[in-house]
Amino acid sequence: MLAVTKSVHTALGRCDAWQLRLDKFSFKRSGDATAKTESLKTESLKDVLACYKERSIGHLGHACRSRHRFIEVLKCQHGTRFASVELYADSRLLLHLGRASVLENVGLCADRTTGLPLIPGTALKGVLSTWACWEANQKADGSFNEGAAFVQHRKQFSKDVARRMFGDDSQAGSEHAGDVVFVGGFPATPPNLGLDIVNPHHEPDGRAKTNLTPNVFLCVEPGNTKWHFVFYVRPGAQDAAKLLQAASDWLTEALTQLGIGAKTAAGYGRFRKPNETDKAAQAKEVEKAKANEDAAAEQAKVAAEKAKQQAAAQSSLISDYPNPATFRNKVIGNLNPGQLDRLQSEISVLQKPDNTPQCQELKRLLASKDYKDIRKRLRDKPWFPKEWLPPQ
Repeated sequence: MLAVTKSVHTALGRCDAWQLRLDKFSFKRSGDATAKTESLKTESLKDVLACYKERSIGHLGHACRSRHRFIEVLKCQHGTRFASVELYADSRLLLHLGRASVLENVGLCADRTTGLPLIPGTALKGVLSTWACWEANQKADGSFNEGAAFVQHRKQFSKDVARRMFGDDSQAGSEHAGDVVFVGGFPATPPNLGLDIVNPHHEPDGRAKTNLTPNVFLCVEPGNTKWHFVFYVRPGAQDAAKLLQAASDWLTEALTQLGIGAKTAAGYGRFRKPNETDKAAQAKEVEKAKANEDAAAEQAKVAAEKAKQQAAAQSSLISDYPNPATFRNKVIGNLNPGQLDRLQSEISVLQKPDNTPQCQELKRLLASKDYKDIRKRLRDKPWFPKEWLPPQ
C-alpha cells in the first residue's frame, strides 16, 4: 500500500486537476503509518493551491465561457421565464466543507469535471427558503428576533408565493414541486482560491486547549469576480414574472445580508451589488477577453496557413514535379506539334495521385483557346486519355 501511495504521488507532477489532487491525492504519508497531521495537511493544501494557480487556472477560463454559453442557451430556451442575478463576492466563500476527500473538512464546491468553483442550485434554494421563512414570520411592526435591521419587511411577498416557489412541504406529504428551478451560481471568470484557518480553543471534553493548533482549509477569495445566479420558472406555471421578481429580490437580500455557505455568522459568503468600479473592471475584462480571443483566432489562422504551406512543401517533395520549372520542361514544353510524342512518357506519371495538381493544370491549359490545334492533334493520339480533353 505504501509503494502504491508513493507511486501515485510521483505521478502527481503530471496532474493538472486541482480538485483531483484535493479529493484523492492530498493525503501524504511520511513513509510509515503516520496519520494525517496538521503540518502534512497544510503542505498538501499548499500543493493543491499551487496546482490551481499554476495549472488549472488556464482551462478554467474555458470552463467559465462554456458556462456562459450554457446560460445563454437557457435564456433563449425559457425566454421571459428566465432570470439571472449578478453579484460580486464581498467576502470569502466557504461551501461544501464536508465534500468527500482524503482530508477532513477541507472540501470546496466545484464542478466534478472541470474543477470550476461554483454554488449549486440546492444551496441557493436552501438560503432563499430560510430567508422567505424569516420574512414570512416577521411581527406586524416589522421586528424580528434577529433585529429589525436584519430582515426588511416585504408584505407583497406572501406565504403562498413561497409555497409556489419552493414546493409543498406539508406534513401529510409533498404534493407538488416548486415552480422555480434554481440552476446555481457560476463565476464569470475563474475566482482566486486561498487558505484560511480556524483555531479550536477547547478540547472535545470542553477543557481549554493549552496548545492551539490551527486547522487549515481552502476557500474562495473575494475580489472583482462577478457571479451569475441563474434560475427559471417551469413551463406552464402561472405568474412567472411575479415568481421571478420575488426570487430575484429574495436572492439579492439573502446573499448581501445573510450570505451563503459555512461560517456566515463570521461574515463569510457575503456578496454585494455591482458598483461603478466593478462595472469598469468588468468592461475591461470583457475587452481583454475579446482581445485574447482575437489573438487566439489570429494565431490559429497563422498556424493553419503554416500547416498548409508545410503540406504543400511536403506534397512537392513527393510529386514528380517538385517545382513549376520541372513541370514546364517535361509537360508544357512538349505541347507543340513537333514534340507531342514526347508527352506520351509523362502520361503515366501525371496519373499518379501525388501529381493531381499538375494533371489539373494540364487539363486547364488544353481547354483554353490557345491550344485548339494541340487538342485536335491529341484526339488522334491513341495513348492520350480523351477524358483530359474538353468536350467538342
